[in-house]
Amino acid sequence: MHPTIVKAQKAQDFLALVPQLLGFIPETSAVLVAFRGNRTCGALRFNLPEQGAPSKTYKRIATTLTGMLCKIPGVDAVVPVIYTDDTFGQARGMPCAQFADILNRRLELSGFLLRDSLCVSADAWGSYLDPQCPAGGRSLSDIAASPVNEAVPTGARHPLGTLQNGAEPIGVDLASKERLARVYRRYHRLTVRAENAPVLFSNLEFALDPVAIAEAALTWSNPPTEEDAAALLVLVQSPPNRDQIMVQFAFGREEGVRAHELNRRYARLQNATGRSLDDLVTEEINSGDPTAQHTGDIMLGLQSERPDVDRIRIAITLLRTVVALAPRSARPAPLCMLAWLSWALGSGSVAGFFVDQALAIDSRYSMAALLDLLLKSGHLPEWAFAVPRDDDRYVGDRHGDDDDGDDDDGDDDDGDDDEDYYQSVGYALEDEADQDLDQDLDQDFDERAADR
Repeated sequence: MHPTIVKAQKAQDFLALVPQLLGFIPETSAVLVAFRGNRTCGALRFNLPEQGAPSKTYKRIATTLTGMLCKIPGVDAVVPVIYTDDTFGQARGMPCAQFADILNRRLELSGFLLRDSLCVSADAWGSYLDPQCPAGGRSLSDIAASPVNEAVPTGARHPLGTLQNGAEPIGVDLASKERLARVYRRYHRLTVRAENAPVLFSNLEFALDPVAIAEAALTWSNPPTEEDAAALLVLVQSPPNRDQIMVQFAFGREEGVRAHELNRRYARLQNATGRSLDDLVTEEINSGDPTAQHTGDIMLGLQSERPDVDRIRIAITLLRTVVALAPRSARPAPLCMLAWLSWALGSGSVAGFFVDQALAIDSRYSMAALLDLLLKSGHLPEWAFAVPRDDDRYVGDRHGDDDDGDDDDGDDDDGDDDEDYYQSVGYALEDEADQDLDQDLDQDFDERAADR
């Protein structure tokens, strides 16, 4: 798919585009919009630090954010955007100015061209680099009235909500929930009996083939039938099936078959040896088994191959409905799947909401606890920073696709148009390890304090 372009000629046009790049409306956030040349190639969102924190804390956070940006190949410029609930009136000027100042300096000292640095508050917007910005900021209506809002084609435009909206269960009627519960209990009883009756297990496995159901699920209507939803729900209660279906949703049927065959082999080994699944998996990974290592790398995001974003989005829509229909005790498994799939798209904040919901139901659910540790570490999958193929490009990629919007003209903008607000530059990244950034940053602030 050839990328199309939306040209952001003014700062307010760019601000109108940022939520489409992210796929949601950011709140109390620091967003770094990365550029290769004059094209956006990713948007990273972080929680905004608390106001009034020590400058040392701000410097540490700014260093972490800049380090994440450095992982995106070929980035040479950036526009930080601060979204805050504070107002220009409360701040007596532009909100979050101290943190923005520290972040801007850190980005520049790391070799990035700072094309602009913007703030969107509860009552106005402005540029930290604009000496002519009014004390009360500029009207938010500038952003709402931007022609960019109409320039993104309907097929590429995301229906935007907040992070919280994206994690909230969707509404379903009580009758549907009761019907699903009856079907789910019937399937669940069969699986319990199957565990103690090998012949029945073989028959049931044919009826509830996790690879076939995972693939078919992506074609189901929304909402799915109670029979379909119950079949998927009962399958994902088994951790091996849960992980296989989750990986298959993201990477395709071939990956699902690989994971399913691995699970069957582990099941045979468990029956033969009486050892736990964790012991068997750990032993095979430590021994260098390529299949076990491959699946483990996918789960931890340690490979650069990118998942299929369209499949993930369909799966997220489906699983949100399944969670809404499911009995409360059966929800942790699909909630963890939602968390991992959201994380796979680079949306760790949304993933965190799903993990919190799972832990609120079962604080000892092991996958929820592991995902909680993963998210708190700040780790993102390696594919989030991989340069996409041309046919992977699309508007609103949350994990680094090279596209800044659509106008369907197919124009390859080379940055020579003086009307464009963000122009092409040739600045290369410097190696952060080659300079003592803390010393440079401290020296810079000392010099500026002396000037005052």
